[in-house]
Order: sequence, then structure tokens, then C-alpha cells
Amino acid sequence: MPQNTLSKVQIDSLSLVQFRNIARAEFAPSPRFNVISGRNGMGKTNLIESIYLLGALRSFRTSVRREIISQGERDAKISARFGQSLHGLSVEIQLGAQGRQISMDGKAVVPDGDYFRTLPMVLFHPGNMELVQGAPETRRRFLDRALFQADAAYPQLYRQYARALANRNTVIRRQPLDMRALVPFDSALAKLGSQIVASRAAFTAQLSQFFEEGVLEVSGGNRGAIRYRPRVSGDEAAFLQVLDAKRQLDVDRGYTTCGPHADDLDFEVDGRSAKKYASQGQQRTVVLAAKIAETRVLSQRCHRMPLLLLDDVSSELDRDRNRHLFLFLSGVGGQVFITTTHPDHISTSGERADFCVTNGALSSL
Repeated sequence: MPQNTLSKVQIDSLSLVQFRNIARAEFAPSPRFNVISGRNGMGKTNLIESIYLLGALRSFRTSVRREIISQGERDAKISARFGQSLHGLSVEIQLGAQGRQISMDGKAVVPDGDYFRTLPMVLFHPGNMELVQGAPETRRRFLDRALFQADAAYPQLYRQYARALANRNTVIRRQPLDMRALVPFDSALAKLGSQIVASRAAFTAQLSQFFEEGVLEVSGGNRGAIRYRPRVSGDEAAFLQVLDAKRQLDVDRGYTTCGPHADDLDFEVDGRSAKKYASQGQQRTVVLAAKIAETRVLSQRCHRMPLLLLDDVSSELDRDRNRHLFLFLSGVGGQVFITTTHPDHISTSGERADFCVTNGALSSL
């Protein structure tokens, strides 16, 4: 089925209160392209951040909740009503001293895998350029964030693994060490870790198919691939064997050295590692193709077109790659939010609305 026939995630209205430098804003976006312009430091990215937070329940800029709340205020609120495939669903997030409170259609919710699958979003921002040259943690975050949306069971699996890992590391550092105390945590890590690796491997295989197509199209001839590089492969028994073999090393270093928390992705161009051998232009192609592939896989897995957020990416791409990006955006039919300092440089086809942000105040153009 062509992707532009899919239903889509669509924001019909967005309200912000005391979110960073935005004291209050009411936003009624276009169902297609929304170009948000303004000088640097005016609050354009804050708007994109608020939308992303609705889906991811975390910022892509900070892990400190206090930084999101307007200076001198005690709390912040983001409210949105979704149309199209979500049939008027309302979502509200309040951030304050009491932590984070989430409600859907007026009812408090504890987010699970179904929450993330309901509101799939793909973010493309300058920090994505670290996907190739950055640390393995950057690539794991890319993979896990996509899987949080693509696989309803993955968020709970990931959290359980993280708790078991933290507990095992605590035991490893305890003096005097009782090796027997590691047994239940070894069993938990083996069970959960093997499932995480299986989920990541399946998702990466699906992602790589679209990535290969994207690299070929954007580059005009290069071949691309994504390779998942798990530190431990195999079933639960294989994990237990590795944990047993590495136990003394783990004790010496004071942490668990092997498992999904140490995995990596390798982006390849023409059969060679992009991190080691790709030119700067090829690295930009890799990042663009990876985000396009992410969008296509999520649309298949979630059965709806994700909401697309682009924060100042035109400044990171040359003219030819920008052209490919907007050809893709024009073809998929989703709702798109784009920030830029130069709205005249944004070439879109189809319905478009332009907005301007000045010192946290949003206005239509």
C-alpha cells in the first residue's frame, strides 16, 4: 500500500503554558506543512521540543525537567488535540515539582508501549549528525527510541533490563562480594537481554531495507546497509555463558561489561564502515537515509504515518540532499513541522502554513 494512503498522526490544536520562553501559545497547525521561522534564540526549537515531548515523554535537549519550565514558574503544561486517525484524542502533560503527570481524554495514564505506538513521531535535528561519528550510545538511543514506538512490548522489556542491570552493578561493587547474589540478576539479564537483542535485530533488518533504498536514491549510486552489532548473541543460555565467563572481569571493572547496553550499529556505504571511511557528504547521506528509513518502518509497524519534526535541518544539508528530503516529505503525506531562520529557502509542495516566533510569541504569517 503506498504510504500516502495511510492514516496519519495529526495535531489539530496545541496549547503551551510556561514552556521555556513561551509564556502562553495557542497553535492551530496545517495538516501538512508548518514552517516556523524566526531568529536564533527566539523559541522555534522550543515549539518542536514541546510536540516531541508529547510523543516521547522526554525532551531531546535536556534530561533536567526544571530547564523546560519557564524561569520563575513552578510548572508547565502542554495540551494537544489530535485529529485524523486519532479521532479527536486529547493529550495533556503537566511538568512541575510533583514530577510529570499525563492524561488522555481527561484520564490519568501511566504510559506503556501502546502510548508510544499511538503517537509515533520522527525527529530530525542537527544532533542527528552524530549518528555516524558519535559514541555507540547515540546509535543505541536512535534504535531504542524507534523501538519504543514500533514494538508495544519493548518499553517494559527495556525498563526491566535497565533495573536488573543496575541491581547487578550494585552487587558487583558491594564489599565483601557474594558471588551467589549475582545469580538471580544473571538470570534476569540473560532472559531480558536475549529478547532485546532479538527485537533490535528484527527491527534493524527491516530498517536496513529502506536505508539501502534511501542511500541509493540520495547518492545516485552508492550502496548502503545497517549492521546491528550486539555484544552478546544467541538465546538465554548463550547469554548466561557469557555472563559467567565475564564475571571476574566485571568485578574487576565494577560494572557489567557485556549485554545490550553495550551494543552498536554500523552504518555502511559501499560495504565499508561509514564512521571510518565515509566522506562528510556521504555521512550526511547516511543520516538522511536513516531518518527516512525510520519513518517508513514506523509507518508499517504502527499502521499510521508518524508526525514529522524537522528542527533547522536545512542548515545541515546541501542543496541536493535538501531536495531529496523535501521530495520524500511531499510524497509521504504526513503532517510536518519545520523550523528555519530562512522560510524562503523551504521548498514545499501542497498545503502550507507559515508561522513566526519572536521572543517566545507565536504569530501567523
